[in-house]
Amino acid sequence: MIKHKRKRALLLVLPALLMSFMLSVPAQTTSAQSGPFVSEIIVRTVANFKNHNEVVSFVNNAAKRSISVINLSVKQDEDDEVSSGYVFYKSKIAPIASGYSNFDAVKDVITEAHKQNIQVRAWIPQFHDRAAFDKNSEWQMRSLVYGKVKPFTGSNGSEYFVNPLHPDVQAYERSIIKEVATNYDVDGIVLDWIRFDDYNMDMGNYTRTQYKNTYGYDPITINFNTDNAKRKEWNEWRTTKLGEYVRDVRSDLNGITPGLFFGAYILPPEFVECGQDVAKFMPYMDFISPMAYFDDWEFPQSWVYDSDGILSQTRQKIGSAEIIAALDTDWTDAQYHNVQQGIRSNFPDISNLAFFVYGKWTDNEMKKINTRANW
Repeated sequence: MIKHKRKRALLLVLPALLMSFMLSVPAQTTSAQSGPFVSEIIVRTVANFKNHNEVVSFVNNAAKRSISVINLSVKQDEDDEVSSGYVFYKSKIAPIASGYSNFDAVKDVITEAHKQNIQVRAWIPQFHDRAAFDKNSEWQMRSLVYGKVKPFTGSNGSEYFVNPLHPDVQAYERSIIKEVATNYDVDGIVLDWIRFDDYNMDMGNYTRTQYKNTYGYDPITINFNTDNAKRKEWNEWRTTKLGEYVRDVRSDLNGITPGLFFGAYILPPEFVECGQDVAKFMPYMDFISPMAYFDDWEFPQSWVYDSDGILSQTRQKIGSAEIIAALDTDWTDAQYHNVQQGIRSNFPDISNLAFFVYGKWTDNEMKKINTRANW
């Protein structure tokens, strides 16, 4: 899913200072943009579209609430209602989710949204993929735990990653992206889950062999529990390889629809252990959408917009490329007003805000973000 809940105890301020940050309004640093933000929504297909009537009702509500872009999951992100990696369109490559063999949700949403002048971007999660995990055991992400290498399935045993560095995994994931871009009139592609989950992966035979051939030692010998030169070297290599993967996807898209709007959802850049250095995604992407869910990681809301926060970290990484901030909808009005004013003041170049709901979007949720966009 896009909202990766990883509770982090990273706050180094006293409770009293934390409260003052949460209640404060950031100082004006430059002239803020005028006019309302452009509202986008990030939509999990499995929770919102089971048939054509639901699509029509949803899109009509979106149009009524001035939604400009629907970022639609064409491939399942999580392992809940449907296993990750299953798709919601007529694919010849990936397994089709139950209930969608005779209902092409992607085609239907695009058709109805374009009637209302609403853009549709294909949200395509990458390496969190149960379908690919089950397809070939050699593709499975492997981690080093207490000196033993084993398939990584997360702390709860239900997270299914594949190895982002394996050429066959990359070819499989790229083939799905190409299939969508070729067969559907999408207005853009936004990737997700382009990462590992920690330093101690991937420890599969293919990756270890490639690394040893380059650096002369097996990465299994690295002490991943401390900040050291070898761990830095390992992470630099992993992040570079993911940047090359993004480069190759961009090349694929240029061969299908040159100039197609292309970007990614990212974790906070400070989570370096995940091997996701967004600086290496540039210049191959047109936009980056940092997931600014401050409450998920127990940050104050000022972390969204302050000089050390997620938007600042992202800007430092990507230069002048476009940022589309991804936000929750379940904040209070006071919290949202504070965050919105912080973005206007400190990031006047940001014009689009993308809102995520994990479950079913309601008209009330769309109404709420439409009202807030005009504050």
